Amino acid sequence: MPSRFNLQNQNGASVDDPNPHWRKGPEVEHVEWKNNPQPDLAEENLVQAEDEDKITPYLVFLIAVAALGGFLFGYDTGVVGSALPLVGTDLGKVLSSSEQEIITAGTTVGAILGAAILGPLADKIGRKWSLFVADMFFTLGAVLIASSYSLAQIIVGRLVLGVGVGAAALIAPLYITELAPTAVRGRCIGVNAFFIPFGQVVSSAVGAGVQNTKHGWRILFALGVVPSIIQLSLMHFLPESPRVLILRGQEDKAAEVFAQIYKEATPEILDLKLSVARSYVAATTSMQKELTLWERSKRLWTHKPYRRAIITVSGLQVFSQLTGFNTLLYYSGTLFGLLGFSNPAAAGLIPSGINALMVFIGMSIVDRVGRRRLVLVFAPVMMAGLVWAAVAAWYMTESTDHLLITGHDYSHTIAGLLIGGIVLFVIGYGMSYSFLGWYQSEFLALEIRASGSGISTVATWVSNLVVSVSYLSELENITPTGTFCLYLGFSVIGYIFVYFCYPESKGISVDEVAKLFVNDFGVRKSEEIRAMQLERSRRVHDDTTAVPTPHAGNSIKGEEAVKHQEVGGIV
Repeated sequence: MPSRFNLQNQNGASVDDPNPHWRKGPEVEHVEWKNNPQPDLAEENLVQAEDEDKITPYLVFLIAVAALGGFLFGYDTGVVGSALPLVGTDLGKVLSSSEQEIITAGTTVGAILGAAILGPLADKIGRKWSLFVADMFFTLGAVLIASSYSLAQIIVGRLVLGVGVGAAALIAPLYITELAPTAVRGRCIGVNAFFIPFGQVVSSAVGAGVQNTKHGWRILFALGVVPSIIQLSLMHFLPESPRVLILRGQEDKAAEVFAQIYKEATPEILDLKLSVARSYVAATTSMQKELTLWERSKRLWTHKPYRRAIITVSGLQVFSQLTGFNTLLYYSGTLFGLLGFSNPAAAGLIPSGINALMVFIGMSIVDRVGRRRLVLVFAPVMMAGLVWAAVAAWYMTESTDHLLITGHDYSHTIAGLLIGGIVLFVIGYGMSYSFLGWYQSEFLALEIRASGSGISTVATWVSNLVVSVSYLSELENITPTGTFCLYLGFSVIGYIFVYFCYPESKGISVDEVAKLFVNDFGVRKSEEIRAMQLERSRRVHDDTTAVPTPHAGNSIKGEEAVKHQEVGGIV
């Protein structure tokens, strides 16, 4: 469907028709592969509709349904801690510590498989149906686990469930990233990120309520079916990502999705948005036609902008796990027991609840404060909490040769101080790493968005598995204080990584963010782009007589001023 606005760049190349500089020898390259001072594609963040920065009921519905995948992710990863102590002899024997670890790790192993499989498939079957596949695995896994009467069955159930967890962790933020308007994208992705700890809170709350219920662990696992069935039943009302529809040649349907999301947009602006999306999708289809699967896979690591983007999103995800948050949740349960809590599941509500609250606050302000700034400000809070906890653990375990001995009567005062350090850590973690790692999709160019998100999610689960299986050994071999110090060391390295390799994506369109990585990791370039946008915005407000033209260098919104920029504007 040709655009009513056949935008052209300064060289005369049509935006609708990718310019010939995409080609270099036998390979088809994305426009950003060329170090070209004149970008070839229109910038979506400068094509804004009336009231685009407002959340509409339809957008709320889309994001809420998609974010149920995040809730399932949180619930099914958090429920095991409350459920396993209730199993007793229901599987024919009392589970040993190693058997419980295998059951717990089953979901992580399945998540690695789910992310690795659904990443490449997300472009072929679409984002919407990838969520459908994840729900099928969630449902089947929950049924297998809840009906288990053998160790083998519950392990298989956890593996199947894990595939759904890995797929949801990958697809839900990817889908939301491609649907949400630039102005509110951070809050929209943040909803999915918030639903993860919210699911953990719900699992702890339900776990606390069934502690004295016969077969309570079966109830806990079976309840995981409810949100997956809800999402499955609402799947019919979800649209496919406009970019996927364009990939399939269904531009009329893509235009309909844009019209539903941007209720106040004029036909001209909808046409412009479709043109922008089409121009980026054209690069993807060119790559798929000209390069084999092996060549495209190799390009992820040999092409520097792709490699930098993947390193950025994977690095943030890996360090979010190496800080030890998940293991600290297990550790805090033990400490709360030392303080006299008779219900470990109820005690677990404290750190999980604080994390959920902090994520909610963080996602609410992320579009105003920015992703990078949140990490730089709150990661030091997290590190201060680890220092505090390490010192408190040293003094608390002084009488037991600095080892944590079950049943020993530790000082409740010092144990309380240790929990205070953990709470401070959770506050810093919840405002930064806990949810920002799931913004991975907005840093990746469309042609590598699904596969790059898959790589990042796999890296998350591999690092999660490494930290989880080594936790008990760390407590025994390097003491609780040493364990906190180890996590502190990883946190410091992660902070250095963020400072040099994690650019700000606030206010930059999802398709333009990928251009940050052309020459380096784009930290300085992102600030330059945002400064230029602010300056241009000031000029726009001073110019109230702007008239919409096919290649205007100013901005017009609605009938008066719809932001648009000449295609050759921002480098």
